Amino acid sequence: MRRIPFLLLLLLLPAALRAQRDSLGALERAEHVAAVEAFLSERFYGHSPVGELYRPTLSLSRLEVRMQLRREEEARLEPLGDGALEGSLRAESYRRLDPQSVVWADAHYVRGRRDNVRWNSTADYLLLYPYITADSIGGDLSTEEYAFGGGYARRLGRFAVALRGDYRAGQEYRQVDPRPHNVVSDFTLRFGGGIEWQRHTLLADFAWRLYKQNQRISFQNETNIVRELFMTGLGSYLPRYSGKSSSTTVAYEGRGYGAALQFMPRTGTGWYARAAWERFTADRNYRPNNSIPVSSLTTQELKADVVYRAARWSAGAYGNFGQRLGTEMIADRNGQGSIVDRQTLYENRMHEVGAEATVVWHRGAGRYVLHPSIVWSTSTARYLAPRREMIVSRLGATLRGEASWLLDNWRLAATAGVGYYAPPREGLRLDALADYLAEYLTRTAARLNCRHLAPEASLHAERRLRNRTACFAEVRYAPRFYHGGSSEHHLSAACGLIF
Repeated sequence: MRRIPFLLLLLLLPAALRAQRDSLGALERAEHVAAVEAFLSERFYGHSPVGELYRPTLSLSRLEVRMQLRREEEARLEPLGDGALEGSLRAESYRRLDPQSVVWADAHYVRGRRDNVRWNSTADYLLLYPYITADSIGGDLSTEEYAFGGGYARRLGRFAVALRGDYRAGQEYRQVDPRPHNVVSDFTLRFGGGIEWQRHTLLADFAWRLYKQNQRISFQNETNIVRELFMTGLGSYLPRYSGKSSSTTVAYEGRGYGAALQFMPRTGTGWYARAAWERFTADRNYRPNNSIPVSSLTTQELKADVVYRAARWSAGAYGNFGQRLGTEMIADRNGQGSIVDRQTLYENRMHEVGAEATVVWHRGAGRYVLHPSIVWSTSTARYLAPRREMIVSRLGATLRGEASWLLDNWRLAATAGVGYYAPPREGLRLDALADYLAEYLTRTAARLNCRHLAPEASLHAERRLRNRTACFAEVRYAPRFYHGGSSEHHLSAACGLIF
């Protein structure tokens, strides 16, 4: 992994050498890209690999070094810790080869630490919960990840085709008991096609995903009492596989697929619409017993998004529905690892709807954007036997403003915004649950449903080095202030080159 910074640079070279030479300088191209991103329609180009062909931006590459800091007085989600510090090297490039084709690529390398992680010994918690391995002791986790991907899209008469691949690998580890060491491999392939009419285009894209995680939890000091629990949802766990041993090994095997349809104008203004469906299944296998499957999690998500873009404004609405179903396996006890029964005991239904708008205007060398939005979401998790339930919801509104100025040798940008969120509905039922697990889940529900204020501010500056190259620096601060007095703080800073 230590060679990754050099690989990031090499990743951009083929695209840069074959790309069309734009006559505009680096600052002008960066402002052009930012102007496109000011409209809600911008996200549609990245949703589909074919959509990249119609992105109304110029060729631009970016190389940056970034530091991110997170500190929470009380952990919002204890499985993610109450703080983090990470540094990363990131590279991305979007290049038009000719009027009929485009290529793009991105890569990153991240190394850091998450502080006071509790009730989770598994990587990719948000992907695999609640079927994770957990303990009440926890500790700091060292993390390392690299990822790279790229795509190619081409127009063939009235038709268009595209292909994109992404690969992510990472590891997490701790050098005090309990000592998890998790290694992740995640590969996604996306492909699609489109057909053009005079003013609009219809796109279809498909995705296939292969996921693996190998987990090993070891103990150097056998005199300490630490229980590793095979969690199954809302405090339940499998006693047969839980406890303390010299080593606990688990393998996650996941596969997923998805499909989407997208309608969009060939020029910038008009109606944009997208409907997408994704399904992902992950099996948790207990390796000491012939890699017997212990549980299986199936996640499905339906998404719909519609936006209208005019010359100086855009408005849109979106809705998401998600479902997580957990099935637990019952195996025989003869050591052969045969499954004799399956029971679906966990279900988590998630709904989210929102509306937003942007207004853009220009004065002199300045461009100004106003972005209001409103969102409502709810998550209802249930475990069937014994009966348990947790309801988390959020209703909130945000107002965000942005200003940028393009000068002779400088491009400056600033953003400021504020949001407020409150829970319109909440609930918690924890029947037949041990006190220490009930306390943990009660804290989690209270934090997720807590009213809070979320301001944000950022500054960004770019300086021309040569006509086609510029350097930049930026800083962003986004705290959260919760009802009751606690707070959390997010700070990021970056610098790099654009060319």
